Amino acid sequence: MLLAALFAIPCSAATDEPPTQLRIQFDGREYATTAGAPIEVDVGGRKARLRVDEMPWRHFVQGSLQFDYPRHFPWESDPSPPRSWTLDGNDAVIMVFEQPATQARDPEDVAAGFEKTLGAKAPAEHAKAVLRTEHAGTLTGVASTVRLATSTISHEVFALGKGDHAWLLVLQDALDEQGDHSSEYIEMRKRLSATLEF
Repeated sequence: MLLAALFAIPCSAATDEPPTQLRIQFDGREYATTAGAPIEVDVGGRKARLRVDEMPWRHFVQGSLQFDYPRHFPWESDPSPPRSWTLDGNDAVIMVFEQPATQARDPEDVAAGFEKTLGAKAPAEHAKAVLRTEHAGTLTGVASTVRLATSTISHEVFALGKGDHAWLLVLQDALDEQGDHSSEYIEMRKRLSATLEF
């Protein structure tokens, strides 16, 4: 009976991701802690409490291109020219492709390439994509929606920068049964709008 009672106790820690382990160097001394846990540090012979929390975002920087993206998105990069990066969430994905002036591709061609790769039997739906940003102004690109047998995938493709400092930014999402964007995509796009610079 006691064993059954022990298993019935709810344990939120079992469902939470473990905190990140951190090493902090402060005034020549090293401290180990976990994110969000307060620690005591010595500041000139006086004890002070220090707490380091992880933000829910990581910061992408390549050349002059920079933006925040969700911390849980795994990072993949392909260093072969032209370089590319994929930041892949559960439903939403950010892809960045370098655009050397000699190999520049337009957003329509890139969207068509994704459509071909997905191999949909029905033609894709196209529209104008608009991304209003706080630092880079209003960006326009192409939006493509591909309906497959069991899912619907959307892509927004934007050309950023010019000359030797140009990139293609691709935002991908798995739409729900009603054709709406995932909450992960909505939050990702909102943060991108607030932080994108190039």
